[in-house]
Amino acid sequence: MAKEKHKINILDPNANPRRLIMALVWPMIIEEILSIMVNFVDTAMVGSLGVYATASVAVSNPAIEVCNGVAIGLGSGFGVMMSRRIGEGRKDLALKTMRQSLYYMLIMGGFMTLLFSWILADNLPRWMGAQPDIWETSSVYLRYFGYSRGFIVAAVVGNSFLRGQGHTKEAMMGNVIANITNCILNFLFIYPTRELTVFGRTFTMWGLGQGVAGAAIASSIANFAMFAYVAWRLFDKNLTVPFSLGKPEKIDGELYRFSFGLGGPNAIERLISSSGRMVCTSLLAGISNVVLSAHQLAGTAESIIFMSVMGFGMTGTTLVSQWLGAGNKDRAKLLAHETLKLAFMVGSGATIFVFIFCPHIIGFFTKSEEVIRMATLALRIQCIIEPIEALTMATGGVLRGAGDVRITAMTSLIGMWGIRVPGALLLIKVFGWGLLGVWVPMAVEWFLRFCILYTRYRKGRWVDAWGRK
Repeated sequence: MAKEKHKINILDPNANPRRLIMALVWPMIIEEILSIMVNFVDTAMVGSLGVYATASVAVSNPAIEVCNGVAIGLGSGFGVMMSRRIGEGRKDLALKTMRQSLYYMLIMGGFMTLLFSWILADNLPRWMGAQPDIWETSSVYLRYFGYSRGFIVAAVVGNSFLRGQGHTKEAMMGNVIANITNCILNFLFIYPTRELTVFGRTFTMWGLGQGVAGAAIASSIANFAMFAYVAWRLFDKNLTVPFSLGKPEKIDGELYRFSFGLGGPNAIERLISSSGRMVCTSLLAGISNVVLSAHQLAGTAESIIFMSVMGFGMTGTTLVSQWLGAGNKDRAKLLAHETLKLAFMVGSGATIFVFIFCPHIIGFFTKSEEVIRMATLALRIQCIIEPIEALTMATGGVLRGAGDVRITAMTSLIGMWGIRVPGALLLIKVFGWGLLGVWVPMAVEWFLRFCILYTRYRKGRWVDAWGRK
């Protein structure tokens, strides 16, 4: 009974808008904070092995973002569709959507595992133009990391079902388990057996001593732990629509067509953004490992701002999809407006913190003064636009919840390949700006994306986007 008492009712018309939004957002913020903290520790552990180790991971990350972006973006349509069906009061169709997603998880998960472990692992570092001295470590990292791709695809889609029903705390716990597991196993797998002194007492600490490979092994095991937890939670009877297997169903072509119609533009958007970041990273990889490391660490520090506002985009998607499904456009507009305001305020606060303390944050990962100097300058330039970026992310979430998904993909295409990549090529290849050649066009791109998406939002036609599909 206690669980039912504290259950969030998204479709309660009397709920205070800001309280409802924050009730959904705060678990996501806590989730992201813990993720960032573990990522910090993870980066620091790898960074303690030297610039080459950091560069080995940095050159791999863009490919991981590209593949994850496509898989997650395409799968996001299932979560939006399920949430919409709940708003319409059609729980049977919501459950069918969840069951049908199993085929997607199996096919996409298997494909991603093969792609990482057998194709990218052997070729990506060379394709990226990385220095030859990090090819081997990057390849090993990608191979071990790829073994868990199937689990991460299933976990992410499963989490979208939990969040779409308002159960953001349960989704948070899946990531908490993964992060704690990753942190502990990093400590054991990265370093060799050594003598440790704690509170004046010395003892032998076992370690696998696998370096960068150990970090990838730890991440793969952590991804499996998250998948196991999310799968267990989806069967919880306290969910609005608990998962159940039932009789095997054939693939519903119409359902997949509609789901991919929602998730496809999101996948394209992520593919455009991630592939553009890959090109920019390859430009930096060709300069030096020091520049590449500074880029990696500046991005890690910037994630503090991201973690504070990402939840607003996902919350906007959930609230808008359910209330439009219930046929209440005015309530959907009100919640969307409040979501954007809160995202801007929280993002601004996080930006001020990062701007002031970024040298100390980056210094946590490396002792290289040159890396700290370059990363700090790049990040402070980006901080100028970060509050606008927070507003842009929240606006995109609202539009996706309404089914107005094509505009976000189009905006990403214009921003990334019309501004960021050409700008980086010009500033790095012609003017020799180095790291700033990527980060200055990035700031310009986010401002352009804000102008397009916010104009779309203000026109208000997004409330009828679902019916136009």
